[in-house]
Amino acid sequence: MWTIGALSAAAVRLPACGSKPSSSRGSPIVMATMQAEQVAVGDDFPNVPITLVTDGCAAEDNCPLLDSSTDLFSSGRNVLVGMPGAFTPTCTDEHLPGYIRGAGKFRSLGVSTVAVVTTNDRFLLTAWKRAMSACLRAEGKASLDGMVSMLADKDADLIKALGVAYNSKLDTKANKFFQLNAGIRSKRFALVVEEGRVAHVAVDEGETDLDATSAESILAWLEERGRASRPSKTRSALQPTLEAEGPGKAAWGAALVASLVGLVASQEGVVAGGGVSFRELVEGLF
Repeated sequence: MWTIGALSAAAVRLPACGSKPSSSRGSPIVMATMQAEQVAVGDDFPNVPITLVTDGCAAEDNCPLLDSSTDLFSSGRNVLVGMPGAFTPTCTDEHLPGYIRGAGKFRSLGVSTVAVVTTNDRFLLTAWKRAMSACLRAEGKASLDGMVSMLADKDADLIKALGVAYNSKLDTKANKFFQLNAGIRSKRFALVVEEGRVAHVAVDEGETDLDATSAESILAWLEERGRASRPSKTRSALQPTLEAEGPGKAAWGAALVASLVGLVASQEGVVAGGGVSFRELVEGLF
């Protein structure tokens, strides 16, 4: 189902890389655009062609055109982050750098791909990637490729399919960096997609607000999800049986548990990649 959506646009000054964006705002400009209902937890990720912008591909006219679902998000755990536009203040100085710094942590939490999408073309995204060189050097990297995948959705097909588009009118009095992105743009959002299905949705309304969609917030959600999936320490079916059959067998069972725990007291390795120590697993069995 397609609906009418709108969001206010604002003008701010572009600060130096790594500093906080200015909070000054211009007069809101509200326009409407036709799009799907906003994506929700449990939805299948839409399959829409999208351009992957790798180093040098724009000049050589060979940027890969991918099916967004089939090629990027159909299997495993992946994160898609939407940003209002290249070179806009919050995106450049806080949002994208956060995902650059957190790339290793995302991998450690089982994320296969972290992708950023804007409604810019491949040329502007290429220039933006180059402009992030100072942030990359701080992480000891020369390129975003392999850390964060940059997706050009210049016709906003994916953004509208996700229901997170808004229309920004060209305003010569507004900040020049926002005007590079006038027209259909993306809300600031972050999705966690697992096996092709949306598991988490976060949206920050407004062009300069950054909270729920930050790398830190998405990492915190992933960590909490990991803790929730660990097996809890519960009494096993064996323990009530031992207790019902008398103190002798209950004592024998307790001694057995103590012996097993003693054997693995020094073993703190992770069992089957689930984040549970061998000791915790044995204690949970009894």
